[in-house]
Amino acid sequence: MLSAGIVGAGYYESYLTRNDHPAPNWAAVPVQVAWLAVTAYVAVAGFRAWRRDGRLRSLIPDGYGLSVAGIAVFLAGILINGWWSDAFGPDFGVPAIFRLPNLLEITGAGLIVVGPLRASAGRGELMAGPTALFSAVLLLATVLFFTQFDHPYIDQYAVRGAVLLTDPGNPVDLFNHREEILGALGLMMQTAAVVGVILWTLRQNRLPVGSVTVMLTVTAFLAATQLGHYSMVIVGLIVGVLADAALALTRPRADRVLSLHLFAVVLGALLSGVYLVFIGINPGTWWPPDMTYGTVFACAIVGGLISYVLFPGADATRAASVLWPALSQESSAEAPDVTVERVEHALKVLHSTRDLADNPLIGMRCIAASTPGELRKTIEAAIEHLRASQFQQDAQAGQILDLYYVRRIGGHYAVTTRVGLSRAAYFNRRSYGVRRLVDRLRELEESAAPA
Repeated sequence: MLSAGIVGAGYYESYLTRNDHPAPNWAAVPVQVAWLAVTAYVAVAGFRAWRRDGRLRSLIPDGYGLSVAGIAVFLAGILINGWWSDAFGPDFGVPAIFRLPNLLEITGAGLIVVGPLRASAGRGELMAGPTALFSAVLLLATVLFFTQFDHPYIDQYAVRGAVLLTDPGNPVDLFNHREEILGALGLMMQTAAVVGVILWTLRQNRLPVGSVTVMLTVTAFLAATQLGHYSMVIVGLIVGVLADAALALTRPRADRVLSLHLFAVVLGALLSGVYLVFIGINPGTWWPPDMTYGTVFACAIVGGLISYVLFPGADATRAASVLWPALSQESSAEAPDVTVERVEHALKVLHSTRDLADNPLIGMRCIAASTPGELRKTIEAAIEHLRASQFQQDAQAGQILDLYYVRRIGGHYAVTTRVGLSRAAYFNRRSYGVRRLVDRLRELEESAAPA
C-alpha cells in the first residue's frame, strides 16, 4: 500500500506538470513523502527482524533486496534534483521524464514496487496472491509511467481532430506523417511494455483468473487521469477481459511454450485492435485502412517477439549454451573444462578470429599460445588425428568434420553427398565426431597438465 502511494503520487505530479504552467513548487512533495513512508516502514521492519533473529541478513527480508536498492536509487534522484534544477532550469513536458533525477526516481520506484512479487516467487508460491498481484499492477503502472510521453490513452494521435501537429490535408506538407508515426509508435511501445510485464509476471507466478483485467484496468485509469480521457478505462477493461479469456484458452504449460507465444501475439493485437475499434466508432479515426490494420498486425508481431525474449524455448537455450559457452564451477580460465558445447562453438566460429578468441578453450594448456590461431591449429590437428584413425567410424566422423568445418566445401547436403551416407547416418556420425573430438582434446589437455 505504501508503494502504491509512490506510484499514485508520481502520476499526480505528472498531472500537475501537464496541466499547470508552471507546476506548483510543492508538486514533488507527495512523492517524497511517499518514499519516506516506504523507507521508514522497511527500516523499522528490518530493525525488528534483526532484534528478533540476531542476524545481520535479517535486516533485508528475502526477496526485498531490489526494493532496498530501489530506495537508495530513489534517494539519489531526490538529492540531485535541486542541483539539477539550478543548473538546467525547471522541468516541464516530455523533457521532464528524461531528466536524470526523474529517471533515477522512476527506476527506484520500479525496484521498490516489485519486492512483494519477487518475495512471493522466492517463497515458492505457484499462484500469485493478492499482494503479488498488486505488486504486478504497480510494476506495470511504473513502466507505463515512463512511457507516457507517447501513450495512446493520453495523446490520441489516431482520433479525428484530437491531436494534429500539422494539417494532413495541407498540400504543402503531403509527406509529413508525424501523427501516424507517433500514434503507431505509441501503440507498439505500449504493447511491448504491457506484454513484457505480464509475461515476466507469469515467469514468477501463475495468475488467477481476472488478474490481467485488473492490471490493465487500473493502469488505464492512471493514464486516463493525465488529460481526462476516462473512456480509455473501458478500453483497458475490454482488453483485460479478452486477454484473460485468451490466457485461459491457451492454457500454457512448461511443455507448451508455444501457447505463451500465441497468447502474446493475441494480447498485442488486442491492445491495439480494441483501442482503434473503440475510437473508430466514436469519435472516429482519420487513419487510412492500411495504417489501421497494419498497426494491429505490427503490434501482434511485437507481442510475439517479446514473448520469445522472455520464453525462448529449449532450442534457443541450447543454442545459447553453444554460442556463449560459460565456465563451469570446476573450470577456470587457465584450465577450462572441454565440453561438447564449447567444442561445437569453436567449430562454428573456427574461421572467425574474433569469435574464437571468446571461447574458453583458448586457455587450454595443450595450446602453444593462448591465441585464436593456435586454438584453430590444435582443433584442426585433432580432427586430422581423428580422420587418420584405423577405426572406420572415427575416420568417417573426422572426414565429416574436416569437410564441413575446416575445408567448408558447402552445406550439409554437399558433405552428405561427398561421404556417401544417408541424411540420418550423416548427422549421427557428425554428432559422434564432435564427441570424439572432445575426447581427443581432453587427452591432449591431460598430457599437457603439470605433474
